[in-house]
Amino acid sequence: MRKLILAVAVLSVTLFACKKDNAPTENPNPPANNGERFPVSFSVTGFLQKQEQLPNPSGREAGNKGNLRDSALAGKVSDLYYLLYNEYGQYVKAIHQYKDDADFGTLVDTLPANRYTISLIAATDPIQIVDTTSYYSLRLRLPDAAYPMNVSAPDVFVGTNYFTVTGYGPTQTVSLWPNRIMGRMEVNILDAPEISWPGDSSLLVYTAPAFRSFTYFYGYPDEQIPDPGIVLKRNSRTNFSTQLLTPNSEVTVTIVYPDKTTGERKVKEMRYVPFSRGYRTVMSGNIYNPLGGGTGFAISLDTTWYNYADVPF
Repeated sequence: MRKLILAVAVLSVTLFACKKDNAPTENPNPPANNGERFPVSFSVTGFLQKQEQLPNPSGREAGNKGNLRDSALAGKVSDLYYLLYNEYGQYVKAIHQYKDDADFGTLVDTLPANRYTISLIAATDPIQIVDTTSYYSLRLRLPDAAYPMNVSAPDVFVGTNYFTVTGYGPTQTVSLWPNRIMGRMEVNILDAPEISWPGDSSLLVYTAPAFRSFTYFYGYPDEQIPDPGIVLKRNSRTNFSTQLLTPNSEVTVTIVYPDKTTGERKVKEMRYVPFSRGYRTVMSGNIYNPLGGGTGFAISLDTTWYNYADVPF
């Protein structure tokens, strides 16, 4: 019986890293792990440069132009959290970078040959990263604040990439492009009383439903803040704002304010206010002298974060 000699072709496959959050269609089989480690570079530099350009100057504005300047992002995020998992979702390591770090936005590491998942969480202020033991249980949590919460929740971005360390070929760079999971609520009370002292809480603005944490793998908010919701930061006499984590397309805004004559606490509640992740909802109006009847507030969806069409209300 004749013996056939089969020639084996060896293909050299370089590390694959997808630019968006979808798994690669093919991965080379890494060699057996013998303890040797190989260099890998992770970069979010392009993402940071992109954020410096927000809001997009070509984006359209909604409502009164004087009230729609986007002050949520100061050009760059301040904290980067890298979380590395193996192909089974088991925790490998975590690295936290601060905006003042010399290597902020770029990470060089050495890893054994294997398949990996890299998750990046970027925020404009420090946040909590919890339940890190498995990629499927990973959560992020917004920081708690003393009542009244006179701090805006941070803006948060998340992103994932998949790659394989093969043990051959040059050092590969895995790009990370996280996406925003927050929206922004801004309320302009044009006839708001003056701030009497630092921390004056005589006038409070809330929005609900608001959530404290976010399940990374399932992409859904968790840990709802009790009604009337999150307190908006008072930036000036008239302006209140916060980033908002919620899956809802409509929210309720509640204003608690003093009666001008008696000082009695009054409540103004506005329901079915349009809201969407990546957008900024802007409300402008009076509490003492309503404009044009109804709630007395004009509502618009400002789209300078993303270039979509305006939705006036």
